[in-house]
Amino acid sequence: MKKTIKSDAALKVFSVIIAVSLWLYVVQVESPDIERTIKGVPVVFTQKDTLAEKNLILLNDNEHTIDVRINGSRQYAIEVNRENITVLADVSAIEGTGKHTVMTNVVLPYANLQMVSKSPSSLTVDVDQLVTVEKPVEVVTKGSPKDSYVVGALTAEPETVTISGPKTIIDGIQSVAAIVDVSGKSADTAGLMPLTVLGTNNKEIKSQLLTFDTEEIEVRAEILKTKTVALTPDFYEGASGYQLDESSIKEIQVAGVQTLLDTLTSVKTKPFSIYDINERGEVSVELALPQGVKSLDGETFTLRFVLPAQTGNS
Repeated sequence: MKKTIKSDAALKVFSVIIAVSLWLYVVQVESPDIERTIKGVPVVFTQKDTLAEKNLILLNDNEHTIDVRINGSRQYAIEVNRENITVLADVSAIEGTGKHTVMTNVVLPYANLQMVSKSPSSLTVDVDQLVTVEKPVEVVTKGSPKDSYVVGALTAEPETVTISGPKTIIDGIQSVAAIVDVSGKSADTAGLMPLTVLGTNNKEIKSQLLTFDTEEIEVRAEILKTKTVALTPDFYEGASGYQLDESSIKEIQVAGVQTLLDTLTSVKTKPFSIYDINERGEVSVELALPQGVKSLDGETFTLRFVLPAQTGNS
């Protein structure tokens, strides 16, 4: 009885081996032909340099795909995928802007395969004028410096950038910015910053069709210390009895490097005469700022004086 059971088990194993062997023979040796459809094969556009020589450029050329149906030996057909099929489209015959129809050529990875069909069989592409412009680089800050500090001069090197691309995109560029983060800074900051292209309402324009003569800009942001100092009127000659009115400005906020501000307690006006003061006791003055110091409140002020006669009546 045990011998019969063992014989049956051996027979089953032998049958499975025979079945697998026959299947492998059919698949690998006889290898009957099959058809397969490979979807979404990307299209590679050739001769784009020829278009550029005509000042033309393709729009959205990386968005085109086609479906390819192939026929051939199972052994090879099952190995075909989007990565090893090549679909080419020659654009050298295009002569102007607008919409154009181009044909595609499918290159299969194995010689014993053939293409049954492709969908779509032709492509419609958009062509625009290729233009080159020079734009100034605007340095834009992000964040705020440390308390009692402000952003001073902003510089970019180079100051301009050359951009090439489709005219429809170039025309929409409002500015080109290099953004520097000054958050929490109390000293000058500098570094290489990528370019950001901005359109209407400062919305960023991202396009692989835009090319630049430089991808990064050397940016420097000056960080200045702030301080409140007295404003001192400077008369050409003595002005006995002239006093600043209580409502007149007496202090201003200035900014500069800390070594300058540490010893600065007041800022004089540019010299003026008592005869510049009008009947209302007012005079427009300009600041005589030390080099390296700037006023955060402006550089021109109207001072109001109590005239000597009015002082005597008080």
